[in-house]
Amino acid sequence: MVKSKTLYLADDDYDDRMLLIDAIKSIDPSIEIIEAEDGKELLEILQSEVPTEESLIILDVNMPKMNGLETLARLRDIPDLAAIPAVMVSTSSKSELMESAKKLGAANYFLKPTKINELLQLAKQLIFGLSGTMPT
Repeated sequence: MVKSKTLYLADDDYDDRMLLIDAIKSIDPSIEIIEAEDGKELLEILQSEVPTEESLIILDVNMPKMNGLETLARLRDIPDLAAIPAVMVSTSSKSELMESAKKLGAANYFLKPTKINELLQLAKQLIFGLSGTMPT
């Protein structure tokens, strides 16, 4: 069985990954989510797989080894991966970070939710952007 939607999630915070995965799966359990603890690991995963047309990369901004902005810059330099949409998530609302992400080609920049309803809203936004239709 081929999954039509795949999210690649890179975040060094295990709890943040699990909360976002649970929120996404509560809305659409058919979405495949592939996790990485940092940008370096994510790049290795992406280069060993063939991402589907309906893939989305979710990058935490602050990660060890290779942060989200560095990862995004590298992604844009790899022809097979350059067209995959990527969004940034961060606890930081610094305009410089948001501008850097935009210049590197991020599709969006989200603040990490602090409340469950905000987390579910983020999950809906990610799924909506991925599938093109708002879940009911």
